[in-house]
Amino acid sequence: MIEQLSLKKNIIKYDPESISLSIEDILEKRFENGEFIINGWFEDLHDPYMLKDMDKAVERIKLAYQKGERVMIFWDYDVDWVTSTSILMHFFKKIWLDASYRLPHRIKDWYWLKKYFIDEMVSLSVDLVVTVDCWTKDLDVISHAKNLWIDVIITDHHAVPDIISEDAIAVINPKRDDCNYMYKHLAWAWVAFKLVQALVYHFMDKDEAERYLKSTIDIAAIWTVADCMRLTWENRIIVQEWLKQIKNSRSQWIKKLIQEKINDDLDADIFWFLIWPRLNAAWRMDTPYKAVNLILNNWDSVDKTISEIEKLNEKRKYFTKEFVTDALNKVNTENNIIFYVSPAIEHWIIWIVAWRLTEQFYKPSIVLKDEWDKLVASCRSPDYFSIVDILTKYKDYFIAFWWHKQAAGFTITKEKFAEFKTNILKEVNSLDFLNYKKEIIVDKVVSLDDLGFSLLNKMNKYKPFWLWNEKPVFMIKNLDYEKLEFLWNWRDHLRFITKYRFKIFAFFMWEFYEEIKKSKKSVNLVFDLSEDTWMGHKNLMLKVIDIILE
Repeated sequence: MIEQLSLKKNIIKYDPESISLSIEDILEKRFENGEFIINGWFEDLHDPYMLKDMDKAVERIKLAYQKGERVMIFWDYDVDWVTSTSILMHFFKKIWLDASYRLPHRIKDWYWLKKYFIDEMVSLSVDLVVTVDCWTKDLDVISHAKNLWIDVIITDHHAVPDIISEDAIAVINPKRDDCNYMYKHLAWAWVAFKLVQALVYHFMDKDEAERYLKSTIDIAAIWTVADCMRLTWENRIIVQEWLKQIKNSRSQWIKKLIQEKINDDLDADIFWFLIWPRLNAAWRMDTPYKAVNLILNNWDSVDKTISEIEKLNEKRKYFTKEFVTDALNKVNTENNIIFYVSPAIEHWIIWIVAWRLTEQFYKPSIVLKDEWDKLVASCRSPDYFSIVDILTKYKDYFIAFWWHKQAAGFTITKEKFAEFKTNILKEVNSLDFLNYKKEIIVDKVVSLDDLGFSLLNKMNKYKPFWLWNEKPVFMIKNLDYEKLEFLWNWRDHLRFITKYRFKIFAFFMWEFYEEIKKSKKSVNLVFDLSEDTWMGHKNLMLKVIDIILE
């Protein structure tokens, strides 16, 4: 195995002998693990009643339907809550259940269910609350609801605390220790779908129920990808199923968003690059109600809403570029942890800037919005380091603290920030980060003769590609190019012009333009392969992951 340092300062590992291996042999090995299935079927989905408390939740919702009670879905404003709420509301409207939804204000209320929301629901004659992705640990709030004769069904997929509420009617969470559900890696929208899967046969006959479920997996599939869940077992089945039927989708809004990209080479990343950013822009820059209305009101003003969301998405991209560029130019990268503070940055963008800094420098990063007397932070860390573990040691500094996987956030007063920063820099700088570099493993070294639709077709038999079944990574050595230019007006992306009949795009690699131009016109490209359709013409597209200059 050969190792080389890339332009992005990654370690590229490749075996020159892999040029003789077939792509089928390489990909087949991934499916030797029992979690993987090459082709699954909708009928292979697990019984939703295997989820602990599912039976209790179903019986309580049936009772609400029979008694004509009012049901409130409580959700926060991120995209996973948007998609999850849409799944439940679509079904509740379908069966004529008296249901509505409520979300907190992004600034005034922040996240999670609170006692004053329960008080408000009493005044609205709500009988049953179904929480969407609200944390299983909300004990006091659930007890408050019970004392006011409001029942609560908790649905969640986060890590489960030592104590869960005994006052809730049901706590549905696949990560519960006493839950026998066979697959634990469910995105929340998929938990919502499982609740509908359990309910639907009580309100429809078998054939109608199955048609309904198959026609509504789109939202669960979108968020399974957007929430970066592994595409194994059930997650793989629903994404696979949705890609089969996307051309005939009942969801007009999805078809309109991706109409130019509907082709035979569709893969899971269409959710990530085309659908999720637009739903994300709606809640981050305006209101999540806009995104929910787009999903639920499938025929009403869909074009108008999409036009509004497209404008928000363009605005999101503009401000993202501005602040990412500013951060890249200003941060001190000599420390093991990167800080960036700005009074002008918006809440909705701090996590993007933190993510881009960590991606760029492969170090943990903390990005903060300066707000008068306090600072609000979003934090990211690479896979070799836990930002959550470090921040937990300093939680006494924070007004608020929240976390998820390799990410976290906190609010801190200005008077405490300088001391906090000094202490955390001292601790993290004492660690040895010098040897940590991101490794990219090349699956197959290819020659120019290998690059054709035949290779792409063989590879695509193993779709969908996403986490835990990523697209195969290829490498071509000493590729001659005639010209390097910026792609489109944004100048974020690069394009290599060659004499060969395929397109080569290097997305978000604008900062390497001058360095590449100064080198000889031959590069080692690390890339993945896809199909690009433009004006009815199909071409191979090499999407550059990294570059090695000899």
